[in-house]
Amino acid sequence: MSAELRASHLLAGVAASRQDWLPGLLAALLTLPQAIALATLAGMPVEHGLYLSLLPALAATLIGNSRVALSGPNTAASILLYASATLFATPYSPVYVNQVLLTTFFAAVFQFAFVLLRAGNLFLDLPISVAQGIIAGTGVLILSQQVGPLLGVIINGQGFIESLGQALCFDAKNYWPLLVGAVAVAAGLTAKLFRLGRYHLLIALAAGWLAADVCDLLIGSANTAFERLGHLNLSIRVFSVPTVNWTELVALFAAVSDGLAVAAVGSLQAAIMARTTSMLIKEPMAVNRDILGQAVMNLLATFTSGFAGATSFNRTLANIESGARSRAAGVVGILVLGVGMAITEPWLARIPLPAVAGVLVLVAIALMSGFKALDLKKPRQTVELLATVLVAVFFGLFYAVLTGAGLAFYHRALDHPQKQVPPILEDS
Repeated sequence: MSAELRASHLLAGVAASRQDWLPGLLAALLTLPQAIALATLAGMPVEHGLYLSLLPALAATLIGNSRVALSGPNTAASILLYASATLFATPYSPVYVNQVLLTTFFAAVFQFAFVLLRAGNLFLDLPISVAQGIIAGTGVLILSQQVGPLLGVIINGQGFIESLGQALCFDAKNYWPLLVGAVAVAAGLTAKLFRLGRYHLLIALAAGWLAADVCDLLIGSANTAFERLGHLNLSIRVFSVPTVNWTELVALFAAVSDGLAVAAVGSLQAAIMARTTSMLIKEPMAVNRDILGQAVMNLLATFTSGFAGATSFNRTLANIESGARSRAAGVVGILVLGVGMAITEPWLARIPLPAVAGVLVLVAIALMSGFKALDLKKPRQTVELLATVLVAVFFGLFYAVLTGAGLAFYHRALDHPQKQVPPILEDS
């Protein structure tokens, strides 16, 4: 290769890197509120969401096939982890964290198995109606789980109905958190109206934070009683090893089965995102490699104080819209996030939890847009979508995937032309 050609390639690489600086900065800004909110949704200390957004997310960015997909804390994975671990321990407790790490480890193991079995195309083959049902069902679950925090009620229900009932029937409700959450939601929706949609979660968190501080100033913190994140135990010593209590094999079996659920839902999301990025930026699909990136991310998260994650829909789409076309944007975003965490740690402790709940409500509203895909003129797709949503809400996301897949295969079987069976030959 001539010197001139090498110089031109070098200049092109520098130009691409400069182009990815702005998307990288945006990715860092979007990841911060989501890492906080989704760690809370998973029942994990906030710092674990931030750790997941660093080294494990970097591994997914570098190993996965897509150049623009961003991975890390994920809504569906957080819901699955919460539903699993709350059966055995109180959220945020050491036993709870250990159960989540154990589930994350088995999620990584199953995803490595998916890669070895080349199962990526199976997830890619699921109809879009099932994927939309999973997304919409996740939104309904998130929305129901925020009723308690927004009313200042601690809930310990395991299911959709139980959790919602506890929050709504509690006598001593505190409506100040509801005001802060409403301000956050209103600010986020207003940001979307003024074409600031990519920043709407950050704007919502800032607005809710400001509203909480104003309420404390005018009414008094003793009356408002806002819960805040508190001191973050951020450290460079993040090594962690989940332990197995051999006297409680039920918890181990649950970690295995729920790890399979997390692996399946995460792989489905990787397949959906692979199809989406392929259409938007014309990159070739290699779903098995994307799942490999998720597997490595979850394995690293197990041993670096994180928890199971997956590809992020909204961060990836915002990354594409802001002009990212290479992995440099994701790398820049992770580096900026790491520096920002070190600088802003004292401020992060002041973030009010009702503002975080407001951010999660906005995430739920965005996910529930999957209901817009309902088309009564297509009854089969409508049945697949609604059945997937209902099963997701009342039985869990993993069973929703199985139900949607079963319905899709059943409908395909109905459409398959029947072959005429030859008559049985009689013995002569």
